[in-house]
Amino acid sequence: MTDIMLVDDEVLALEYLKNMVDWERNGYHVVGCATSGKKALELFDRTHPQIVISDIRMPGTDGLELTRQIKEKDKETVVILLSAYRDFDYAQKGIRYGVSNYLLKHELSSELILKELEEVKEKLERAGNKKKIYQKYFMNQLIYHRVTAEELDKSILGNRFFLLLLHKRNPVIQGEFAETRWTEEEQEAVRNILEESLENIVFYAADVQITENNWILLYRIENTASKYMVNSLILRKCHQIADQLELCLQMHFNMVYSYEITPKEISETFRTISRQIRYSVFWEDEAICAMEKMPEKEKKAIWGEQIRILREAIYGSEEELEKQIEAIFSGIREKEDLEDCKILLPSLSNLLGELCESENCKEIDLKEPLYTIREIEQYYCRNFSYIQQKYARKARLGYSRTVLDMIDYIEKNYPQELSLELLGEKFHMNGVYLGQIFKKETGQTFLKYLTNVRISEAKRLLREENSTVAETAQMVGYRTSQYFSQIFMRNVGMKPQEYKKQRKE
Repeated sequence: MTDIMLVDDEVLALEYLKNMVDWERNGYHVVGCATSGKKALELFDRTHPQIVISDIRMPGTDGLELTRQIKEKDKETVVILLSAYRDFDYAQKGIRYGVSNYLLKHELSSELILKELEEVKEKLERAGNKKKIYQKYFMNQLIYHRVTAEELDKSILGNRFFLLLLHKRNPVIQGEFAETRWTEEEQEAVRNILEESLENIVFYAADVQITENNWILLYRIENTASKYMVNSLILRKCHQIADQLELCLQMHFNMVYSYEITPKEISETFRTISRQIRYSVFWEDEAICAMEKMPEKEKKAIWGEQIRILREAIYGSEEELEKQIEAIFSGIREKEDLEDCKILLPSLSNLLGELCESENCKEIDLKEPLYTIREIEQYYCRNFSYIQQKYARKARLGYSRTVLDMIDYIEKNYPQELSLELLGEKFHMNGVYLGQIFKKETGQTFLKYLTNVRISEAKRLLREENSTVAETAQMVGYRTSQYFSQIFMRNVGMKPQEYKKQRKE
């Protein structure tokens, strides 16, 4: 199926275009429709269609500007513009933006659209085949250092990768290692598995068979992905690949994978994992192995990136801060690497000390003795959250006295039954009016703010106290644990029991 996106600011015209062609029957999948250039760009980022059909004249981001921005994101996307007669000169300007063609609206028909799309599909297939040839060529050159990273066309491959080496095991028969090789059928099956297994953030880029039983594969990493997220995903996906290979091919193999690398590191990484695979006979039953440990210098760079992301999260949302702390410590627990701890913990301590000084948090004990990873995680989670809340309170200084009083009352009385009517009686003002000024100044409704306060405290209780879900519900102002669980699930994405269990693991 070829993915298509349709764009037109006129809803009826968009609906007409959508129903004009039996897309699925003709091999096309409409990933979505957008009624403005802005919405189209958001949809494009989520779906990455191969073809975009758009009206030229739209308010705001018109068809030409939409084309320009799409081509900046992916120059291979084909854009077809729909034009009225009076837009003819205007449409010609689209040539320099890379518009594939334009069709006159009053001449549109199912046959015309399908004819145009068939020509486009042929161009895409030719471009795809050509790209694969380039990919294999450049990968071969990079692996054997015949081309420098500076000479590489980044648009062909990218600039963030990881390498995966698949090794078909040589069995020992009568005391000698027997020769094995990948058959063509196995190669095709493996490639299908690999292309399907890695998606979202990590994408198949190219492969080269370097010996009869060794196959090196290159994967491109999306630039928006954090380093920790990528490393965690790589390991998880490698296990998925291994499971599928064993299930589908019932073959004996080993796999060595690298962590994230740049084009400059491809050749050296290839040599490292090629040396490492020679010792796979000593791996017992473990089919998957990470590349040999990174030098401390590289580890510091990775943890430095994590600390930078954590620093940004402190000035962001509570959910983002909790997510980053969880990411850091789940990585530590998973690896059980003392050397990693010796690199990371001083950086966390320095960050906390720096923030305590800037936010004047003298109440935080920077020398509190901690004995387990769980204690360490709770310590930093508690104190970074405290600093985040203190910073948020400072940011409220621009609020009116009435809204500040409302916030103060909510934070002191959230376990009680609260409503705008009750606050209206408390402050001798109309409850509806209070709700309006609260929303205007904070950007949140009264109920949303109250819910956030209650859920934030509930998460702390579940994380740090030995209270049950029912007890937690009562302590944060919910009459029944069932209703509390529904609200918690809606805001956190998991049930309170799951959250409590996850934080204790």
